[in-house]
Order: sequence, then C-alpha cells, then structure tokens
Amino acid sequence: MAQLPFVSRPFWTGPQTPGPLRPLITFGLVATTLVFHAPALWGGFVYDDLNDVVRNPSAQAATFLDRLPDMVRPLLKASYAAQDALHGMNAAAFHSVNLGLHLVVVVLVFMLLDRASRMTGAAPPQSLTIAGLAALLWSLHPAMTETVSYVSGRSMGLSAVLILAALLAATGRKARPWLAFFCAFLAPLARETALVAPLLLLIWQATVGQKETVRVRVTRAAPVWMGALLAAGVIMAMPRHRELVWFSLDQRGPLDALRANIFAVPEMFRLWLEPWRISILPSQPVSYGWTDPPTVLRLAGLLLIPSAVLFWRKRAPLAALALGWVIVALLPTNSLIWRVDPVALKPLYLAGIGFSLLGAIMLAKVRFGPWLAVVLALSLGVMVFARAGLYRDEVALFADAVAKAPQDALAQGMLGLALANAGQVDEARRALDQALELDPFLTWAENARRLLEAGTPIYTP
Repeated sequence: MAQLPFVSRPFWTGPQTPGPLRPLITFGLVATTLVFHAPALWGGFVYDDLNDVVRNPSAQAATFLDRLPDMVRPLLKASYAAQDALHGMNAAAFHSVNLGLHLVVVVLVFMLLDRASRMTGAAPPQSLTIAGLAALLWSLHPAMTETVSYVSGRSMGLSAVLILAALLAATGRKARPWLAFFCAFLAPLARETALVAPLLLLIWQATVGQKETVRVRVTRAAPVWMGALLAAGVIMAMPRHRELVWFSLDQRGPLDALRANIFAVPEMFRLWLEPWRISILPSQPVSYGWTDPPTVLRLAGLLLIPSAVLFWRKRAPLAALALGWVIVALLPTNSLIWRVDPVALKPLYLAGIGFSLLGAIMLAKVRFGPWLAVVLALSLGVMVFARAGLYRDEVALFADAVAKAPQDALAQGMLGLALANAGQVDEARRALDQALELDPFLTWAENARRLLEAGTPIYTP
C-alpha cells in the first residue's frame, strides 16, 4: 500500500479495495454532524439576523426584485427571499437550511480530501481514512457554529458548497468545465470572499496535482478563473459593493490593514487550537508599528508558512496542500482590505479544512492516532452541541461572551442590550454600567443606558 507523507503505518489493515467503506464513512460523517449540530434547529433569530434577514427588505420575497440593483450578495438574499415566500420568517426553517448546507459541505470536504490523498499515491482505504478523519475534525469544530447555528452565517455555508463543487468539477479523472464555471461564478454572489476559489485550485495544482502537465492544469483551471472573474465584474458593477470597498479603504489603507492583520491571523490560529475560547465576539488584538518586535516576530512566523509549502510541495504534497489552503483561504478577509472585526469565526469555516487535514495527517503518524482523532472529534462535538444551544437565547449567547472575556467592553455592552430587550432591566443596567466603566467612550452603550432609564425599547445595533 502506498504511504502518505508523514504516515508511518497504515491505519487500515483490511482489504485493499474500499468496497462499502466510502458510503459507510459518508453516512457516519453526516449522522455524527447532524447529532452534534442538532440544537441549531431550535435556535431563533439573534443579533445580526434581525437586520440581515428579518427586517431586511432585500431578504423578503415581496421586495427582493425591487431591491436587487442595490443589494450585496444577491444569491444569498435570493435564498432568504425564497424561504420567506415558502414559509415566512420561520426561524426553524432557516436554521434547517443552514444545517443542510453544512451537511453538504461535510460530504464535499470528504470527497475532495479523499481525491487529494489518492493523487499523492495513497490506496483508497488509507485515503478514505485520512479524508474521513479530517472531515470529522472539521465538521465538529466549535468555530463551525458561527455558520451553522447563526442564520446570518449562511453566506459562508452557501459559498463553501459552490467553491468545493467547483474544485471537484475541475479536478479528478474527468473534469466538468461547465459545472466548474457555473459554481465559480455563483459562489461570490453568495459571499465575495469566494473569489478566492481560483487560488485554492492553484494551491491544489501546485501540490497534489503537480504531476499533471501544464496544458492539463491550464485547461482545468480556465473555467474556474473565468467564472470567478465574471462574478467579480458583476460584483463591482453593483453600487453597494463598490461603496463597501471604498468605505473599507477609507477606514484603513492597504498597508495599514495588512499590518493589523499580521496580528489578527495568529489570533485566529489560536482560536482554532483553543476552541473553548470561541464566542460570538472574539477579542480583537492590539497591533504595533511595522518595526516593533511583536510585528516583526509575527510577520516572520507567518512567512514561514508559505516557505513550508514550497519546501514540502514535492516531499509531502498533502501536507503542503493543507498549509497552503489555510493561508489562501484567509487572504480575502485578512490581507489588504480592512474589516472592523479582523478576528472572526466565519473565515475559519473554509480555512479550517486545511487545519483539519494537517491534524489528520499528523495523528495518522502516531500509534492509535486515528482513534485519538475520533476521541478528539467527539470532544469537539460536545462543545459544538453546547454552543449551538446558545443560539436559542440572545442573553445566553452574550453571557457566554462575557464569561470568556469579562474585561471586554463590547461584550458587556451587548449583554446589556440583550438583557434590556428581554425585560431584565436591573441586570441590563449593571451590564451597561460595566461596559461604560471599561470603555467610557462607548457612546452607543451610553445612549442605550439613557433609553433604558427613559423606558424606551432598545434593539441591538
């Protein structure tokens, strides 16, 4: 049996043909994911859901077409509007679609990583094991709840389905160029960051697909690039998208955004490695000047990753794919375009595939490693089950954020708003007071405090 890079012994010792193993693993992944993410089905509309979905005319069937020229993410809004036409603003139905999209992504991740393993020379049983473990670790990571349990997180789930479908259509024994083009075009219309799909394919071809001829690689990649470029043209033709880009550039220039993201990316790595710290409001790091030691050290550490990809590209292509995937997947959100919250969970949805693949490869190297991976995944699943349940109650969601970061003024303030909306006036007053004590310049918390005293309804900003 061919050995994967970094794998000292095959986990699978049975027959050399996969037989029923592939459908069994697929069923196991779907069933396990469904069990641990099930509490999401009983969630409500919380936080951004109210403005992005419930109160948003672009997400409502009656006004969707009228708002189309001035909206962002038209495919995403179309999915909301279609559900509104079918059953109205029914939270359970919206959560069901989000969970269904995640189940599809789990299957696509498994298929893609199995293909990647086989392209490095691994026999199907061994490749299925690596792919299955990676998909399991990924699907049950608590960072996934931001996309699965949060209705407004659908943009990432929907775009991920299309990105992975495009990559599957552009790779393998028989390419499907029209499907690759169609999916690469639609994905950015659900979330702009999906424009990264051609670069993910480039990393694939530079690592596990490097044995293909240049002509084959170009032929397979062309539909994905054409679809993404056409989508980019459509996005830039929509006024609202242009406004958002210019707003971000006005907030911080590209180099300033890059400097801040040098600190944000390691924090996101840390969240993946310390999933118990995950909350709806991840703490944002403090950045330093370009020549300050903290900046230099983090920049040097980040540059080691592409260096490792180049070093391992021929020696261990599957590991190189995993490392390159992480960096490329984070480029749209953590490079030259500034985001108000550079440390966020949604970008980890796609980047986490690389983290999980690398973890599966490393665990496969040690004795009983695959069993340890299963235990680890189930432990993560318990955390997912608990986090998914928080989305039933906005107060519980922000109380969790405060418990994990008690000195965070934003978390305290958002808890105060949630408590006020729930009618818990005394508790809301205390939380808002604590937020203002931590940050006296938090003007919206001060305004909320005044509204609370005046008995005026308060809603999350």
